[in-house]
Amino acid sequence: MCSRGGYVCRDLNNKGFVFLDKDWDGGRLPEDLVEEAGLAGTSFCQINEYQSARMNGYTMAGEKVRFSVDTSTYSRLDSGESKVFLACEFNEWEKAAGKKCWELTQNPDENNILNLSIKRNTGFLEKPFPFKFISGDGVWLEPTASVLRNEQNEVGTKNFLFNHLRTGRDIIAFDLVEGPGKKDLSHWLDYMPEGQFGFTETNDESCFRVFAPRAVNVELLLSQSASNSEPVFDRYSMIYGQDGSWEVILPFRCQGLFYKYSVQQIVRDGESKVYEKQVVDPYARALDGRNGPGLAISVKPPTQKHPFQTPAREDLVILEAHVRDLLEKSPIPLTKEERMEFRGLTQWLDSENCYLRKLGVNAIELQPVQEFDARSKEEYHWGYMTVNFFAPCSSYSSNSRNGSAIPEFKALVDRLHDLDLAVIVDVVYNHVGIPAHLSFLDRELYFSTDENGNLSNHSGCGNDIHAETGAVRKLVIDSLLSLVTDFEIDGFRFDLGELLGLGLLSKVEKELLKIKPDIILIAEPWSFRGRLPTEIRETKYSLWSDNCREKLLEFAQGHGDSNEIIDLLKGRLDKQNLYPWQSINYLESHDDFTFIDRLCSPEDWSHGRPPDLAVRQSKLAIALLLLSPGIPMIASGQDYLRSKKGVQNTYQRADLNALDYDLFQKIEDVHEWIKILLSFRASSAGELFRLAEFLPDQNYTAFHGENNSFSLVLHSRENGPNFQVLVILVNPSEVGIEIQLPECCEGKKATLLLGEGGERLGSVPSICVQVWKLEN
Repeated sequence: MCSRGGYVCRDLNNKGFVFLDKDWDGGRLPEDLVEEAGLAGTSFCQINEYQSARMNGYTMAGEKVRFSVDTSTYSRLDSGESKVFLACEFNEWEKAAGKKCWELTQNPDENNILNLSIKRNTGFLEKPFPFKFISGDGVWLEPTASVLRNEQNEVGTKNFLFNHLRTGRDIIAFDLVEGPGKKDLSHWLDYMPEGQFGFTETNDESCFRVFAPRAVNVELLLSQSASNSEPVFDRYSMIYGQDGSWEVILPFRCQGLFYKYSVQQIVRDGESKVYEKQVVDPYARALDGRNGPGLAISVKPPTQKHPFQTPAREDLVILEAHVRDLLEKSPIPLTKEERMEFRGLTQWLDSENCYLRKLGVNAIELQPVQEFDARSKEEYHWGYMTVNFFAPCSSYSSNSRNGSAIPEFKALVDRLHDLDLAVIVDVVYNHVGIPAHLSFLDRELYFSTDENGNLSNHSGCGNDIHAETGAVRKLVIDSLLSLVTDFEIDGFRFDLGELLGLGLLSKVEKELLKIKPDIILIAEPWSFRGRLPTEIRETKYSLWSDNCREKLLEFAQGHGDSNEIIDLLKGRLDKQNLYPWQSINYLESHDDFTFIDRLCSPEDWSHGRPPDLAVRQSKLAIALLLLSPGIPMIASGQDYLRSKKGVQNTYQRADLNALDYDLFQKIEDVHEWIKILLSFRASSAGELFRLAEFLPDQNYTAFHGENNSFSLVLHSRENGPNFQVLVILVNPSEVGIEIQLPECCEGKKATLLLGEGGERLGSVPSICVQVWKLEN
């Protein structure tokens, strides 16, 4: 499996190998790659020179490069019938045969091994190149199956690959660990653990508890100092309970100390050999980086006199945003560190000129803020590789060693609430990042596997969570309850919700509604496995509508079906929904291209603006989005047509994701248009676009015009307190159009509430949306 910095292979003898892109520096990259491949390993070590030469075709020893062939792997050579020569483009390949300077010779200390040593500073060895071996009678010796670094050439045969950055210390061997597999697993699959896990304190005692029912042994590793740069850990035996948990109670307070667990497992069934893995407590409330250790911290729920009132679902307008994207270029004085942290965003919110204060949305959806697998504070991530579900991200904190992420994240949420912004957190429970701490507690209990024992990969990340087990459900629900009670989070967006399944999502809904009846629940309804069943409509979940995204794109470009846009304006585009607010309507998100990049290419921009046609198409699509019942979601920067330079996946591209506030001056018209739309939607005149329930079909009258244009008359409910009649006129074409109106418009006073033009009802400029109010 290829991944960040190398790839992993395994043989049939429970032996694995990590092939790095460059020499090993002694770090944990090999372990990372093994975990990313869905495997567990122990006894990591560099292979010796002999193995390196056999697997690469060469190795480096001192100031020389030694090209090597094992004659026992080639029957012709094993019989000693022919000489062997190094061949590459620098010696004209087959012409090297027979030339003494390229001949490999026998090393008396190594049976069956032929070598050719060349000084490392020789010119052609200073950059990568393909090579091969050729016998004296012209027979090519291709890489064998054990040579995993090779390439296929233009004639369909294989070459060895030389790389001056890999000296032979780039291949790491390890023993594969199978663990208990599915032995005694069935008993624990449906078992729902009870009680509190993690660290808790009562009086002068400290309790640590973890669920690992099939582990051989678990020990608590505790550092008696909370400030050591290299903490020294004492070991405390934990007691196994019949409920599958391991627990230790210590007769002293541990608040603020570092800790982790030593988990021992059987290497594979039928062997007495065990391996140890040090893991972070899945219930740890704060971490010192992705590898831990965790901090023994108790989090006290907030005590606010005036709790925040979450907007009704139908009134929500969401801005999707990333902490660091908002801060990187924010126009206030911040240190480099503050621009990466929760506290930086809190400070910016105090500015009257803050982007989040000016736009007009009433909810912010933060991309993941739970501890994820950034390898350093500076490394940029979207955050969708979570390693702990309880701890706020330590790289967003001012001091990961004292758990400052907890009070700093709390302060951020409080400040957002002060500004009447609901806080939704994008949570990733369908898979985990690296290190996969849960895998070493119990791989098959916490992760889904196929019939061959391999981790399933419907997430595209290689380790799908086992959402049906009681242990996983307990962990997920407990972490969500913590985010609501301890941090006052108002809602959640579940990444790849289909992998969590209707069962877990329904259980989450039930438990969260008990403590927060107005909780906002949103799910991404798909995964690589499929989509959530239609029964999800019986819940209070809203679902991302890719249908809305694609239909609006087609329509804005002058294609598509106007009937679908009329359905959207009725809130009925997603036919399976029982309520309008069950659709999260959007044009773009963090994923994939931005909307403007789908309308035009970066080369089409001029003087910091996209082509006028693309701007007008964007304004049309955004207007239709914000005039549709459902919950609209805007991606941060969409209001000034942020481009990602045509790059589809910007997962770690801070340079493309950071919001450039200087662009407001160049595309201010779009920003102001969206602010007008948001204000109109929130007004009394916009009630017909904020529907808690569908209006009857008889409350709508539609007429289709030329070039996909149409008119739509909306009547509010007759018995409503604010009865009104509105007319929406839509012209997606590049020419002005006269749109036919129904008879109910005749003789009525018409007032233009929104849009360009307005000289006369029915006359609509090109690429335009109008909203008129009719009165007797």
